[in-house]
Parts: sequence; structure tokens; C-alpha cells
Amino acid sequence: MSLDVEALARRVAALEAAEAARACLYDYARTVDTRDWSGLRASFTDDAIMAMGPDETAGGDAIVASLQGMLPEAFITQHLIANPRVVANDGTTVVIDSTVYYLHEGTGFEASGWGSYRDTVVVTDGVGRIARKEFTPAQYLPGSIATAMARVRDLEVMDEARAATWRYATAVDTPDLDLLREVFTDDAVLASRSGAKEGRDAVIAYYAKALADPIGRKHLLANQHVEVVSPSEAIVHSYFAYTYAGDATSILGWGSYVDTVRIEDGIGRIAEKRITIDASGDVHPGWATKE
Repeated sequence: MSLDVEALARRVAALEAAEAARACLYDYARTVDTRDWSGLRASFTDDAIMAMGPDETAGGDAIVASLQGMLPEAFITQHLIANPRVVANDGTTVVIDSTVYYLHEGTGFEASGWGSYRDTVVVTDGVGRIARKEFTPAQYLPGSIATAMARVRDLEVMDEARAATWRYATAVDTPDLDLLREVFTDDAVLASRSGAKEGRDAVIAYYAKALADPIGRKHLLANQHVEVVSPSEAIVHSYFAYTYAGDATSILGWGSYVDTVRIEDGIGRIAEKRITIDASGDVHPGWATKE
């Protein structure tokens, strides 16, 4: 059996070219993601063309400048090149089809997506450079894991803030001063028509006096709107109705709360409570009775 050296050399050259072309694609992804612009420039020929949909950019320098504009330094990106398949290879020019999955993280621009690359790579002295890159998008998903996590965080803050107001109502109605103390922060402020109370001790002292009479109470919270201020603070606007029932007392009233709730160790506590009473009266004569 004779050995065709020339044929063997062509086969080896084709395999080496394919390896160099694949390495060039991976270098492209690495240099884009690390913002190594000089390394990225080395991945393209001088007269390279990059086609993204209907738009084309010509020239290696122009391609790098275009990618710099699309991917600022503050971005975090990841380009995953999968399933690279050689569709043409003459030992010096290699055409590769691949799938790209990308993640972009940046203020005001967060997305994930995927699509296909077709890269024409010219191999010279064992080094591949992209002569033409075609990107065809398949799916684009605005938003990201980070965005989803932020949304979950806000929802958790909202839930904890509402829970703090519910604990307050339970503590007042029970009454349970120990629970009420846990509802407020150390530096809590209470503002009501009886004046301002500053500090948790002063707030609890006020409630200890106000809740001393053996009266049945019920506070009903409604129409709660929560505004997230930060990952550790929210403002809760609530309507409330209340009843006081005693031997000779039948009070019904309503008003609104504005609660600034601070999240401490995963628990919402009221840092400031503003109480506005809109109406209050004995149910026997009612509110419309004229003197």
C-alpha cells in the first residue's frame, strides 16, 4: 500500500486549520467578555466584515469600535459558543456554523439571548482570523437573573413591611406590650394627634398608658400601598378602621397610617408611624348629631 504524502499533508493542514479556526472563535468570545480590545482586534482581518442582521460593519478597526460602543466597560457579558461545526475547509479558509448564547448585565440594559454565528476564518501560519462574521439572532429576552432577583427582593421587602403593620395591629388589639416593643425600632418615632413620641421606650410608655383600660379593641387595615425605598426600607400607606368597646363605650372611627418600615435581620420594624384620625365617635349618637 503506497502512502500519498501530499494527500496526507492536505488532510493534516485541513485539521490544523479547523483547530485554528475554532480557537479564533473562542478567542473572540474571551476578548469581548474581558474587554481586551487589542486582543479582539487581532481576531479579525484588516478587511473583515461583521454582519448583524441587515447591518454590516466593514474593517477590523471599525468592528472593534462598534463592539466597544455596544459593550461598555461597566457591562458584564458572557458569550458561550456551542456546537461549532465546520461546513467548509480548504486548509486556509474555514467556514464554521455555531450557536451563541449570551448574557448581558448592565445598568439599564440586561438581557439574555441566543442565535447563530457563521464565521469565515482565514488561517495563516497556524493562526486564524475572522474575515466575515454573521450573527443571526433567534431569541432575545430582556431582563436577567439579576433583574429577577431585584424584583424578588422588592416583593420580600413589601411583604415584610406589611407584616410589620399587621403585628402592630395584633399587639394593640391583644394588647401585648412585649410584641409591640418588637414591632418598633430603637429610634422609632410616633406622630399622632396627641403629639410626637421619640424612641422606642417613649412610644411603648405611651401605649402602656393608652391601652391600660380594659376595652375591647379591633384595628382593621385596608387598601395598603407599599413603596420600596431601598432593600432595607419601605413606606406603607394604609387606611384603617377601629372599634373600642367597653361597658359604656362604643367607639367607631377611621383614618390612615403612614408607616416607615425598616428591615432589620430579615424582620420588618416600624421606624416611624404617623397616625391621622379622620372620624371618631360613639355609635349611639353617631357622627352627624348636631349639638
